[in-house]
Amino acid sequence: MPDLSYLLQLQRPAAGLSLREGYPRALMAGPHLSRFQGRGIEFDEVRPYQAGDDIRSMDWRVTARTGKPHTKLFREERERPAMLLLDMRPAMFFATHGALKAVVAGECASLLAWSIQHQGDRVGSMIFDASGADVHPIKPARGKRAVMRLLGNVVSHPYWQQRPEPAQESLLGILQRAAHVTPAGSLMMIVSDGRGLDNGSEAMLTRLLQHHSILFVCIYDSFEREMDDAGLLYASDGVAVQQIDSGRQQLRREHAERFARRHEILHRLEQRPGFVLIECATDDDPVTVLEGRLRRMR
Repeated sequence: MPDLSYLLQLQRPAAGLSLREGYPRALMAGPHLSRFQGRGIEFDEVRPYQAGDDIRSMDWRVTARTGKPHTKLFREERERPAMLLLDMRPAMFFATHGALKAVVAGECASLLAWSIQHQGDRVGSMIFDASGADVHPIKPARGKRAVMRLLGNVVSHPYWQQRPEPAQESLLGILQRAAHVTPAGSLMMIVSDGRGLDNGSEAMLTRLLQHHSILFVCIYDSFEREMDDAGLLYASDGVAVQQIDSGRQQLRREHAERFARRHEILHRLEQRPGFVLIECATDDDPVTVLEGRLRRMR
């Protein structure tokens, strides 16, 4: 279980993370693709045309009605809400190196939420588990209270004490529910191991990119990427024990293919403007990973 006092201490390193939508802003030339989309602009007012105004901003309706040229004024949006989706399904409570995936995910989620809070934007959150249902979705709001509610839901989640049987659910349903509680134009942050990524969920993420930017932090354990031939292995959820014969070549191949399939989907999505992928292993330091990846994108 993550320590609440440590999650609170992550406020300090989170201040150095930059998730503002103008940052990182990708070059639109050459092979580079845009990443987080820049903050938009919204209509402010109409006033009489002045020398030097951009003719493309002319308000032709007002001009026709008054007989005098008028131009539209716009202002930069002052904020962009963020919605954080945190995976707490049973498979997240696993690791062979470092900390449990759920612990690392909780730390990543805390860092991202504190970063949004530091920059003065609204942040909301939604935890999803084996039932596929969200646990108390928190609407985007400013201030520390919204982050504290997320941290409280993380450390008090019942799966730290007792976990149900794993449920193989596509991420599609979870993403559809998240779409209903995420304001248009948000930065959607997903912290998950990516299990359940399939063609349907890939299509849904592609549709979400029409209205949001998406930051996907993929948490994984090195055993999931590749199973070594170490003979008989034993895995336990604290109650049941399962034996795995890692000497079987076909088993190791199928194991690696399952990992590769969901990562192929993520890497395809990464080629789309507005989608950012960050990969964090269970033996990585989340602060170092997030700082390094976001710094390279500026």
